Amino acid sequence: MSPFDITVAITAHAETFVAGPTIRSCDAAISAAERSGYLVERLIGLDNATSEATEYFHQPDLEHWRKVPLDVGDLGLARNGLAQSAQGAFLAFMDADDLFSENWLVEGAKALKAAAEQGQRAILHPELNWFFDAANAVLVNPDPTSVFYTPYYWRVGNHFDSLAMADTETFLEIPYRGRDRNNGFGYEDWCWNIETLQAGFIHHVVPDTIIFKRRRDNSLVTELNTNKNVLWELDMLAIDNLHSHAQQNRVRHEK
Repeated sequence: MSPFDITVAITAHAETFVAGPTIRSCDAAISAAERSGYLVERLIGLDNATSEATEYFHQPDLEHWRKVPLDVGDLGLARNGLAQSAQGAFLAFMDADDLFSENWLVEGAKALKAAAEQGQRAILHPELNWFFDAANAVLVNPDPTSVFYTPYYWRVGNHFDSLAMADTETFLEIPYRGRDRNNGFGYEDWCWNIETLQAGFIHHVVPDTIIFKRRRDNSLVTELNTNKNVLWELDMLAIDNLHSHAQQNRVRHEK
């Protein structure tokens, strides 16, 4: 029996003051979840953290967050380490320079419970990506039930944001891949989304939820694009397998 209903896990490396709004948004969402009766664990994973980041996250105002030291130097592997430390039944990841809407945890927990009652192994994403800082745009993430969702898009892009919430066991069963810098493979979120789909998980978008995504000139995605990194070769991306997945998705949502 898990001692917590939800674990909120923040990944950090060199962030300092930009993490202030992140923490406040998480605390606001956690307070809303606690008012709804959920017990929430707070984790911060410090992966090869700079001295400035270490000092920032160990300030007295953040004593209510448990710190997990990590030495993997990779965002995907850092998430795996946090999943192993998490004590909540549900796990919600967060990057240390983004924000999410106050209703994310409550609505996410409700959606996961509803999916379980229907026999689905679900992974959740926010409905909107609101980009700010070095970009100014709003992106709508399509639910697999939407006419705007097509499995064939997985060959060229990632349908969903990295912000994910699921049973903690999901992240333990299918861990993130570490970036392969020597061979030019990356995009661990994109890869993980496809691998979980192939394993039979259902991805859903939670209506009326938002991730506020800080876009920086030196962000990981920008680095991957600049270095012309590519996605790993995955079985589901074979055209016949994608076609089969598209048919299964259509049948599932026509029922």
